[in-house]
Order: sequence, then structure tokens, then C-alpha cells
Amino acid sequence: MTSFLIGAALLVVLALAFVLPPLWRSSRGSALAMLLAVPVFTAGLYYAVGEPDALDPANVEAPTTLEGAIAQLERRLADEPGSVEGWVLLGRSRMAQQRWTEARDAFARAYAILPNEPDLMVEYADAQMRAAPDGRFPDSATRLLEQVVAAAPSHQRGLFFLGAQRLQAGQPAEAAEVWGRLLPLLDPQTALALKPQLDQARELAGLAPLEDAPVAAGPTITVTVALAPALAEQVGDGSVLYVFARTADGAGLPVAVKRLPATGFPLTLTLSDADGLMPAQKLSMQSEVRVLARISKSGDAAAAPGDLEATAVTLAVADGARAELVIDQVLP
Repeated sequence: MTSFLIGAALLVVLALAFVLPPLWRSSRGSALAMLLAVPVFTAGLYYAVGEPDALDPANVEAPTTLEGAIAQLERRLADEPGSVEGWVLLGRSRMAQQRWTEARDAFARAYAILPNEPDLMVEYADAQMRAAPDGRFPDSATRLLEQVVAAAPSHQRGLFFLGAQRLQAGQPAEAAEVWGRLLPLLDPQTALALKPQLDQARELAGLAPLEDAPVAAGPTITVTVALAPALAEQVGDGSVLYVFARTADGAGLPVAVKRLPATGFPLTLTLSDADGLMPAQKLSMQSEVRVLARISKSGDAAAAPGDLEATAVTLAVADGARAELVIDQVLP
């Protein structure tokens, strides 16, 4: 029974965190995404300690506030201090509240129980930085990040925070190198968000931005984008048009992308190797691409409900190839 009550408290904390968006929005900067495994922890915990009888309301009084749920979780952890899942969720809850010292201490307890788990090591390092009086990564956090990246070279959050640490430490060339390894591992939208930070690090290191690197001659494709009249009133002043060329299977980063004000339809533009994100993945290397267009109302590259989109067109890559897109859909 006690074990299940810890599980119930964990599930309540998680549910309340999701229904209190202001708290979660305040911690988005440490989440580059959205890369944590809370659902896995939760599902595993249920199957490990679930007891249907404990679902009887008479057996447990559900808290009605986030702080009440956290207090209940802390009481259960006092009875079962070996629950790594409990300490992790307590740490995440305190991070959501920006109570950095308490978050750091909770992650420290989890790390003492499970010292070699990469995701936990990165979260602990992040909490140490936020709890530091000067807002900098302490040496212990830096060592954790270096251990993660050494053991798991493609760990995305580890690479992101290690790059941030290097930039913070006045080592922009090393930050650029670390983030350069991270960029091709990301989905297209996250890569677009990281690229300005990578370019800033390169500039501080005296290096050219990636888009300014020499580009070999290659084919140019022409894309005409029209907007369905019925959707014209849904385009606001701050809306942004993104035109992407992606690999035929849609995997990886776009091979070419342009960001333009969402005005002046129909409009015509060209895509070439000069519009690529990574030198190793060019338009000229593809035999065919999927070309698509989206109007983002927020200005972000990530698709969101209410954005306007055209049906993608598959196009053979050849100099002078043309694609015509009509933005006529509203994303649900």
C-alpha cells in the first residue's frame, strides 16, 4: 500500500504540473525540448507497484493543489527514501516552481541512488547551475555533463547544456564545436531554434556563421506559393511564411528552408544549397525532395494549431525545376 501511495502522489504531481501551465512555461528554457522521459518513469512505476485497491478514495485523500501534492510526496519519500522516481519528480516539481535549491537537493538524492543514468545526470547539472548564486555551472555540474557526452556522444540535452557551459565559461569555439555536433541530431524545428545560438558562438570565436560558409554550385528550384482567398483574413501582421525542401522520406533536417514575411501572395522564390542548414545535407545531394509551405502565426518554425499550410509536393531535383503550392489548410 505504501508503495502505491508514493506512485499515486507522483501521478498527482505530474497531472497538476500539466494543468498549471504558468508553472511549466516558466521552466521551458531548461527543457530544449522536450526531451525528458516522465511518461516512461510513470508507466514503469505503475506496473511495478500498482495496487487497484489503493484507488479506493477511502484509502488515499487526493491533494487539490500542487503544493499539497508535493507535501504528500515528501511524506511518502520520508517513508521510502530509496524511490529514485519520487526524488526525480520532486526535483522536477521544484524546478517548475523555480525553487532551485530544493530542486537541486532532490536531484542529488536521486543521483545518489542512480549515479550513472544520463538523463538524470543532465537534470542534476541543470539544477546545480540554476541554484548557484552566480547562475553559472559549478565544476561538479560541468563534470557531470562531460561524463554524459563522453559516454553518450549523441545525448541531445547533454550536448546542449555542455555547449551552454562552454559559452558561459568564455570558450565560444568549444561551444560552437559542441553545438555543431548537436545540430544534425535535432528535428528541423529545434534545429532552427538552436542555429542562432550556434552562430553567436561562432561569431564570438571569430568564425563565420554556417549560412555564410562557401556553398558549391548546385541546382536551383523555383517555388510559387499562393494563398487560398478564404484564408486571407487569418493571416496577421506578424505571421511568417516558411518554405521547406525536405528529403523524400521527410527524415532529418530540411535540406533547404526560407523564412519570409507572409505577405504579397502569390509569391515566387528559389531554393538552393545556399538555403541549407548543414553542409553535409544539401539540396544538390537529393534526387527528389518534398516541398511544403506553412504560415506560422506565432513566427516559430514549429507547426502549431491554427497555422496555415499547403499540401506538400514531391519534386525531382534539377536546375530550373518548379513547384506550385497553395496554402489552403488550417492545422487542427
